[in-house]
Formats: sequence, C-alpha cells, structure tokens
Amino acid sequence: MDNLEPVALINSGIGVIEAAVALAVGFGLELSAEQVGLVMALVVGIGNLAKTIWSRSQVTPIANPRIKEGDVAKPLVVQL
Repeated sequence: MDNLEPVALINSGIGVIEAAVALAVGFGLELSAEQVGLVMALVVGIGNLAKTIWSRSQVTPIANPRIKEGDVAKPLVVQL
C-alpha cells in the first residue's frame, strides 16, 4: 500500500495516544500533573523517533534519488 503521508499517519497516532492518556486521567487514573507531562513527553519523543525513521524510509532523497529495480519513477506533483 502506497502511503503518501507517512508523517501525518504518525502524528495522528501520537494524537490518539495523548488523547487516551488524557481520557484515562479524566476517568480517574491517578497521575500527578508532572507524571502526565512526562508521559506526554515520552509519547512525543517516541513518536518523533518513529516519524523520522519511518518517513525517511518512505521518501526518495532529492540529493541522491534512487528507485528499486522494476519500480516506475513518478513525477512530483505539488498542489497549492
């Protein structure tokens, strides 16, 4: 499956996890404000790491463009 928005997918996942933590705290999970902040920082940190690693594997660098044998190069289409 081609994914044209790998960064958006990771960001969406981060948002869902953060919302789940906030929801759990709202429904009685006993965490201090500092603990909630640390959990959110961890989620964002792991998300950024995943976003960097995964998105770089999904795009072709402009400085050294390469495609796998048998793949067809597609022109960049910029929509404004």
